[in-house]
Amino acid sequence: MTTTRPDMPAIPPAVVQVDWNTAIGTSRTTLTTHLWTAPPLRRGSPIHDKAFDALRELRVDLARFLPWFSHPRIAVPALTPPTTAETSWNFELLDPFVDDFVNAAGGRPIVANFATIPTWMFVTPEPVTVPDDPDEILWDYERGTELRDPTCAEVADYFYRVASWYIAGGFTDELGRWHESGHHYRFAYWEVLCEPDIGHRLAPEAYTRLYDAIVTRLAPLDPDMKFVGLSLSHVHHQPEYFWNFLDPANHADGVRLDAFSYHFYASPEIANPFSELGNAPYAHWRDIFFAQADAFVDQVRFIDSIRRRLAPDTATFVNELGTYPPDVMNPKPNIPDEYWALSASVQSYLWSRLVELGIDLVGIAEFVDYPGMIPGTSLIDWDTGAPNARYHALALLLRHFRPGDALMATTTGAPGFPDPRIHAQAFLTADGQRKLLLVNKTATPVTVVLPQDLGRAMLEQIGVSTVAGSPTTVGEENALDAHATAVVSY
Repeated sequence: MTTTRPDMPAIPPAVVQVDWNTAIGTSRTTLTTHLWTAPPLRRGSPIHDKAFDALRELRVDLARFLPWFSHPRIAVPALTPPTTAETSWNFELLDPFVDDFVNAAGGRPIVANFATIPTWMFVTPEPVTVPDDPDEILWDYERGTELRDPTCAEVADYFYRVASWYIAGGFTDELGRWHESGHHYRFAYWEVLCEPDIGHRLAPEAYTRLYDAIVTRLAPLDPDMKFVGLSLSHVHHQPEYFWNFLDPANHADGVRLDAFSYHFYASPEIANPFSELGNAPYAHWRDIFFAQADAFVDQVRFIDSIRRRLAPDTATFVNELGTYPPDVMNPKPNIPDEYWALSASVQSYLWSRLVELGIDLVGIAEFVDYPGMIPGTSLIDWDTGAPNARYHALALLLRHFRPGDALMATTTGAPGFPDPRIHAQAFLTADGQRKLLLVNKTATPVTVVLPQDLGRAMLEQIGVSTVAGSPTTVGEENALDAHATAVVSY
């Protein structure tokens, strides 16, 4: 606990200054989220209705749907290879997730990423055994690094049939039999695989060939559908992936490079969840998270320099962004209550920085996770379906900011010495309103002096001890809650 001696000077307030006459850029960033095929989202589960209602209420564009390899009975509709007599195509478990996601999107554009290649399409020492229970986690489903069909045609045909099931009403299988779905969905984007750098550890050249094969096969299904490539993990942003993929010379004729994506998660040292050794104390998580966030911003600048040189018309999606506690997969996680506001402050800070850098899409991950499945990234409570601070901070930004908003010159502290306690960015919205984003990067409340030159203003914030829907009138000095994401509306 921090104590204050009588002879210690009072901590000065943080001072924010805005030049409302100087724009430093215009936002082109779509803020969104993604949802994967988590078993707690099954129809009939205690949180199903509340979770999809919460997704619907966000009203986001380009929400991303991701069937994930950890539950192959749900995510992979052809679990075994075809024989001369039969195929294993079965969408019974996957369809309800897709239907509910599309319905929750409410007609807004969405991104499809049916990410998992059936492992039987890879060369492996022995077949992979899949648990009978579809809810059982299988972390090592993605085995093998070499496709059994090096031409990539088998994989491309697989994704063509999956896409046809949802886009074209059905498909003809490997034995010439028609499978009727009745679906005629439209996807704004189709993302090709997810984190291929860590699952099957595809080399950059191998991924580019596979991307070309899949895009060439799927493109005729919907001429308006665009494609997203790479979807690299946060583990390492190996430059060669970007140099190889973004160079049009490495692609087949006619293959479009509409967008590419990569991910970021801040985390303390990841330790054995059953050991106390190596776990960073919670008091240091804030320092680690924001240090990693700033390092990631530098990575984004570097990656964008490659994009501008090779593929300047290709959009950049940072479509998974979040934080982890150290015991990332602990089935009995110990997550402090304050963590959720801290995580929200990190995601809000990074969103603001990525808007400044001109990133086209930021996706806050993930809509729901649960113990054993990276619980610290969840936007809702996995037991009750109630939104947490991460969800509320995302909703706050979505209510106030849009692509087309102008970023106005904003400073904190003294010239050349920004106040490290807070982040501030002012916006002149596309409809002419003046807004100010504030993020408290500390674990204690901070007094903030705000611009008063525009008259009455309201402050909304989500922090450790503040809840959504409690705006206050801005005064001469204002208390910014610990780990707060806040918006001032003039």
